[in-house]
Amino acid sequence: MKTVIVIANPKPTSFNHAIADSVIKGLEEVEKEYEIWDLNKMKFNPVISQGEFEKFGYAEYDPNLEHFIEVLTNECDQIVLIYPIIFFEMPAILKGFFDRVFIGTLIQEGGNPVDWKPSINIEKTFIIETSLGDMWSIATNQNKKQNEALTAQVMRKIGLFNPIIETYKNLGKSTLEERQQFLELIQKQFSKFDV
Repeated sequence: MKTVIVIANPKPTSFNHAIADSVIKGLEEVEKEYEIWDLNKMKFNPVISQGEFEKFGYAEYDPNLEHFIEVLTNECDQIVLIYPIIFFEMPAILKGFFDRVFIGTLIQEGGNPVDWKPSINIEKTFIIETSLGDMWSIATNQNKKQNEALTAQVMRKIGLFNPIIETYKNLGKSTLEERQQFLELIQKQFSKFDV
């Protein structure tokens, strides 16, 4: 089984890409297979069509998404999501990835329109987000633990289990040494087979 690394940052020289490189180095140390999905580089279309929306809950999807769904359903045991926080949220391209790809993996269960189950089962989910500032001190109406609990609940609904959320905050003020220490920590974490 492989690790899928999803990157949602249009700038190839970004800190998010450096994080992805550290994840890869760690995985290579333990000879763990991986696949990289750089959404911007792949020119992923994040806009869900009417047809896709109408197929929600029937495990049907746009044929152009078949590779993504095949890998997530049959070849992947862990996924790593790497992105910058933009206005307190993930980038639109990543949200569109969830909308389009995961809508095709859901199966309606029961008569209630919100009763559905995932057709995928990914054991480990890693979310590595970066923020130029400290978003949790700015967003006083939002509690980080509540947000992480909600994220975990949503992830479970679409088949992504055991989420670990790592936020690198104050990127704009951090030193090169601090960023390098974080990258080394990420590499070390992913060099453990049972990450």
